[in-house]
Amino acid sequence: MPHDLSHGIYSPHDLQVMRHIFTKISSELWFSPGSANKAALARYIMRMYRRGLVCPERLEALCRTAAHEKFSRHSGLEGFRFLLVEDDYYTMADARQRLNSLGAKVLPVSSVSAALDIAEHEHDLDGALLDLNLSGEMVYAVAAVLKMRQIPFAFITGYDDRLLPPSYRNDKVFLKPADWAIAAKHVASRSQRLLAA
Repeated sequence: MPHDLSHGIYSPHDLQVMRHIFTKISSELWFSPGSANKAALARYIMRMYRRGLVCPERLEALCRTAAHEKFSRHSGLEGFRFLLVEDDYYTMADARQRLNSLGAKVLPVSSVSAALDIAEHEHDLDGALLDLNLSGEMVYAVAAVLKMRQIPFAFITGYDDRLLPPSYRNDKVFLKPADWAIAAKHVASRSQRLLAA
């Protein structure tokens, strides 16, 4: 039996295509959750399909672009540039992906010398997330440069924060496994307060 898209009658294949696109887009990290947003996305996908956009790749591309503009979660990190200092490859990759998905620009490094170079010379740096111990080398020199330049930072560590030198005990410490978004938002809020002062 043929289906009539103009009257909203869909075949099982049509429904499967639309459901697959809806699931892919609504499960993206940037998609703002909520039943109203999901319902609006579903209606939009069906409307575009009904208008003849039945090629799955093209339908998904159009709906993804529209959803990103309309339903993107505003993280407060758009445009922020973070120095990310972490020596574990997988942790670094996870943190970088998470922060990029929230609109932040990330400058990832895995050594104290590379972190120092960026901390000293990068003019558009908004904040930093510092793993405390990089293969036995502590990041205190990087933190000192950031403090001197009034660039906010937070330590990310698996160590007890009581091991910090006295001059860093008032700085924020996030224990691993850390929620990178929360840590970055903390640093970003301090950056905005410094700009307002």
